[in-house]
Amino acid sequence: MNTAEEKEVHVNCGNWRLDREVGRGAYGVVYIATNGNGERAAVKVCRRDEFGEERYGRELRGARLYNAIPPQEGLVRMRELAEESWGFYAVMDLADDEFSREPSEEMSYRPKTLASVIEGEKALPLGECVKLGISLANGLVALQRHHLLHRDIKPGNVIYVGGRPALSDPGLVVEESKAVSIVGTPGYPPPEGFTAAPSDVYSLGLTLKAASFGRRLEDLDKGPALEADTGAKFFPAWWRILNKATDKDPRRRHQSAKALLKELKALRIKMACAKCSWTYKAAIGALLLAAVAYAYVSYQERKRLEAEIKPLKQIVSIAQSLNDMSAQDDTAWSSFSGSYFCRTDESHRQRLRRVEEKDPGRAATMRGILDKMQEIDKKGEENNRRIKALRDQNRNKGETGKGASERYNQAEMLSMENEKLVKAWLSLLDRFITIEDEVKLNK
Repeated sequence: MNTAEEKEVHVNCGNWRLDREVGRGAYGVVYIATNGNGERAAVKVCRRDEFGEERYGRELRGARLYNAIPPQEGLVRMRELAEESWGFYAVMDLADDEFSREPSEEMSYRPKTLASVIEGEKALPLGECVKLGISLANGLVALQRHHLLHRDIKPGNVIYVGGRPALSDPGLVVEESKAVSIVGTPGYPPPEGFTAAPSDVYSLGLTLKAASFGRRLEDLDKGPALEADTGAKFFPAWWRILNKATDKDPRRRHQSAKALLKELKALRIKMACAKCSWTYKAAIGALLLAAVAYAYVSYQERKRLEAEIKPLKQIVSIAQSLNDMSAQDDTAWSSFSGSYFCRTDESHRQRLRRVEEKDPGRAATMRGILDKMQEIDKKGEENNRRIKALRDQNRNKGETGKGASERYNQAEMLSMENEKLVKAWLSLLDRFITIEDEVKLNK
């Protein structure tokens, strides 16, 4: 690299102006950067001359694989990936400041990571731990859906963006079929190394144990910190899940992030039910009493029509009350909001242009697939807007009853439709990538 090129990479990466360095590691340098619209992001710069060819190639391959994954809860978003003569750079969402949501202009900016949270706040409450586990497991599910391994899950690689935790640093991401070596941070790789889906589950389990105990990995054997929420009713159930995730024998672990996610969600439901108000429990009791009454009336050959109608009305009333409670619960609505998260962008169009140069016929097929993906995008984004509008109506009106529960039911149906749209979009993406790979192989 000549002097002019070296100066340029320390000033600009495409449309991004590198403002200041905020991190440096074995696989590149991270800068806070700003584009022409005033947006801020983290830009990771990897220069070819600072790596051996093997390390550089591994980092670039990991970035390419990660860039192909649609935005997903629990994964930091890669906005852009570009290769230059001197190396490559990756533009990622910028982590929150450790001391404030927005990164400050001061040189004191430090990215908020799970490691810094543990260091500053010690152990997280059980409810926060379960929420954290579900978010990160969702991110890992997305990787495993594409048959990828992360290979470096640890508290320092869990960042907070907009207050939400996400797995970051995808430099060691690799296809499951090519994961043959032990890499990653000492202590976090499983005994067998990174070979299959249960390997990343092991590292995630250790990360959650550190958050729950308020200890660094090397200090876990000292037991929980004083602040640890070990007295919580469901802590034993939580710990059993983590012990299964970190079992030394991969055959006894959760065999996928999806299996771990299922257990974590079941635990969250149990914890939520335990917090139900006395009104909710009274409604359940009334429902049982109504069922008994209805059975009794049926047995007496329906001697009194009024006695039959009354318990039926009670059941309908109770069911309506329970639905109203869900309609007013922000936690319930959060599962609907943003349920469509896919998006076609410039990277897909760049891929299409590259294929057009080599095989116009196959490019035409890809163009048709991309058009369908964009149609799905429009529908999913419209559904997200409708869900948000329904939620805002509930908040503004602050009412219960038929109107609130109807809006909740509409949002639930839209969310279910979004799940189908996401599956269809990902299926089209697989076809899109397969055609591109076939053209590369033919060349």
